[in-house]
Amino acid sequence: MSDQQIICTCENITRQQAIDAVKLGHHDFRSLRRELNIAAECGNCHRPILQLVRSLVPRKQPITSLLPMSENAQKTRHFPMPWKHFSHAKLEQEYSPSSCIDDIMVHIQDYIGDSASAKQQLTHQANLSYGDNRCQGVDYFPGEPDAPLVIYIHGGYWQELSKNESCFMAPPLIAQGYHLAVIDYTLAPKTSINTMVQQCCQAIAWMMQQKWDINEQEIILSGSSAGAHLAACVLQAAANNQQNLNTELFNQAILFSGVYDLRPLVDTYVNDPLGLDMDRAAAISPGLASNQLLPSCLIVWGAHETSEFKRQSQQFAKFLEADGVPNQSLEIAERNHFDVVYELPNLLPR
Repeated sequence: MSDQQIICTCENITRQQAIDAVKLGHHDFRSLRRELNIAAECGNCHRPILQLVRSLVPRKQPITSLLPMSENAQKTRHFPMPWKHFSHAKLEQEYSPSSCIDDIMVHIQDYIGDSASAKQQLTHQANLSYGDNRCQGVDYFPGEPDAPLVIYIHGGYWQELSKNESCFMAPPLIAQGYHLAVIDYTLAPKTSINTMVQQCCQAIAWMMQQKWDINEQEIILSGSSAGAHLAACVLQAAANNQQNLNTELFNQAILFSGVYDLRPLVDTYVNDPLGLDMDRAAAISPGLASNQLLPSCLIVWGAHETSEFKRQSQQFAKFLEADGVPNQSLEIAERNHFDVVYELPNLLPR
């Protein structure tokens, strides 16, 4: 590989320039970005540059992995814990997304009706099996030839909803040319969150073996609420070349209203079907682990959400920045925890 090869097309930075910067002591992407005057939102260069750094600078500490998940996994982050000082009533209110809206069923009915309408309007393949018989598989909506693929993981606090209510964004995405794949996974209490992560990884690895006419260099992963948590875990698996995924797979991630530190949930109603204790919750919290080599991330939440849901997203974005991951944060006015994901088509490159 020539040292004059361009590895950042937005700034025409050569491999040699990056090597020289590393030799000057800039050993992480954030430091290199400042040295080479790369825009923070640039997603063209961060992975090849980080791979270059990895080849030149021995790691002092390996990336913390969520898969396989260990209750005794070493954590590299101190995620703030203001929730420790909440009353039980306050804690449950903060981690109840519906506490900020009048009627959750209005939004659930929108999911159901809009998803059913999408399937009536659009050519699609339903219930494609990715090899796990415990859930219904994948729904796939084909887009234009050689167009990007958006992969979506639904929310529902790991215990509710399915892909069947989660295809509502298909019409505007397909109108823009995108392909869309919506993943199903087994819910609690039938299985653990660890298994849900593995199923999502399995589904995506299966997709990459299909003969879909997609642009394999433009794979965008998205998820909402619990789905954003699962998506973050999938990104970490890919960054560690685990579960038949690899560092180069995803071009971008868009995460809506995620929970990145699960420890506050242990003493709430949410945990009843999950059965987490503090150690298990910490072991499956992407906000407590290193996030090096993740793709460019857009962290999104609605203006009408609890302070804890906002804080979780804001803190996770800070850790992404610290790990050298290009990222942006966005609070969307007039949106809440349940309808903010309708903005997904508006957040994608046109």
